Amino acid sequence: MRKHLAIYLRLSSEDMNARSNRLNDESDSIRNQRLLVEQYISSKPELAKYPTVEYSDDGYSGTNFDRPGVKRLLEKVKTGEVACIVVKDLSRFGRNYLEVGDYLEHIFPLLGVRFIAVNDHYDSSKHIGSTGGIDVAFRNLIHQRYAQDLSEKIKSSRHMQMRKGKFVSHCPYGYMRHPTQKHQMVIDPNTAPIVREIFQAAINGKRTTEIAAMLNEKGVATPMAYKKWHKAHIQNDLMWSHQAVLRIIKDYKYTGAMVTFKCGNETVRARSQTRYKPEDWVIVEGCHEPIVSKEIYQKANDTIRKVKYNAPMRTDCKDRLYYCGCCGRRLRKTYGLDEYFSCQTPLYQKDAACATIQWSKSALEEILIQAYRMQLRLMEDELRKSIQRTTKDLLGECRRKQRPLSKELSTYEGSNLRLYESYRAGKLSREEFIQKKEGISNRQKELKAQLEELMQEEQRLMEGSAQQEDQEQRSREMIQQLILSDDQIRPFMYEAVKRVDVYPSRDLEITWNFTDSKQKVN
Repeated sequence: MRKHLAIYLRLSSEDMNARSNRLNDESDSIRNQRLLVEQYISSKPELAKYPTVEYSDDGYSGTNFDRPGVKRLLEKVKTGEVACIVVKDLSRFGRNYLEVGDYLEHIFPLLGVRFIAVNDHYDSSKHIGSTGGIDVAFRNLIHQRYAQDLSEKIKSSRHMQMRKGKFVSHCPYGYMRHPTQKHQMVIDPNTAPIVREIFQAAINGKRTTEIAAMLNEKGVATPMAYKKWHKAHIQNDLMWSHQAVLRIIKDYKYTGAMVTFKCGNETVRARSQTRYKPEDWVIVEGCHEPIVSKEIYQKANDTIRKVKYNAPMRTDCKDRLYYCGCCGRRLRKTYGLDEYFSCQTPLYQKDAACATIQWSKSALEEILIQAYRMQLRLMEDELRKSIQRTTKDLLGECRRKQRPLSKELSTYEGSNLRLYESYRAGKLSREEFIQKKEGISNRQKELKAQLEELMQEEQRLMEGSAQQEDQEQRSREMIQQLILSDDQIRPFMYEAVKRVDVYPSRDLEITWNFTDSKQKVN
């Protein structure tokens, strides 16, 4: 496996001027970051020899590492495919003082990955066995504080606009951005009639599932499909659902009011937002043209069935891994004497192929536990055929090859001095002295290069041996679960299963966390 050099580029709203919507520093643009890094690499022969792969995040904050580009980069780092990472400056990689420091001082050195920040004049190869010094740590701290301060200013500015009833986020379905006024919404003539139809259907007594089925039958694009938000990670076709219809009926913005402060981040690096209580929302009336009147809004909401839960809600989420093999949607769970899983697509689409999918949880778990035991037995067989002995033999062979090279190299110690003494004593001519000296020097270089290559091979074998020992130890711990009862092994089974696809033919396809292969069960 040939290693590559990784170029990482990042641009986010932190780099934009809130008033002019332009870059605070043009050098932060993706294009200029790329040019700077490529010029630096071309000036370093030891870097130019590597193939380069670019990883970038456009529009992502550096306050955390929840970015697709940096995630792909770190996955390649873990698999040993990256020799060096080059960025414009440390803030491009991240603005989190603790996380960036952890990668620079512990993770990258452990994995043998070189890290270079061009403008910060930081090269980890110059700090082998030590940290980058107080200047690097202080610079990371400044980057984090800058991001926090900027985030507070942006949040304060947006909150001020929200309290004035201005539009600052995305437009709800039925509206679109005003062509000339930045913080104003106007009615979308293509989708507003659909919103009115939904409200009228609810007033006429149709249930939300019936409304969704009606829209799917007509081929009406869903809000996500209409706005082209169909991300690559969504594996199923978009369709109207009960939740999508309910969100529209409950959205008070359709009466012309602006509703804000429904949720928010509690901290700068928060990965999820906190939903606020309705009494804490900020509602400003008459901010844009209404799609429906308040009377129609109220009538439609009065028809929504109010569900009262007398029993406490079940919060066990470990079984949220069952998916429909036809449409790719997560199976819904219903309760009775047992818990049952079925696909919700037939509720919204007629003649759906997955209409026959219905399994009890106990039946699914019985099959999964047996499949998990089978995987453990296969793991046990593989452990018996372990290649640890072969790895040790390769390591020993590598070290045996080093001994004669080291021995021969040691014979040349002091050889130049002896040659010079022979030359001064008149035993060698000047030409003979130069020729023999060059021959010894060339042979020393050749021996050192061979030794260096063997030492690198030894290091790779040692790392591979350590990883294999860790893998074997984890396998032994998992194999011990075979003696457990079904009830005892069930929690471990759920930890091991990544996804289960259920098909109308009663076949299951199991994706495990600990292996790349999938297991089909009939």
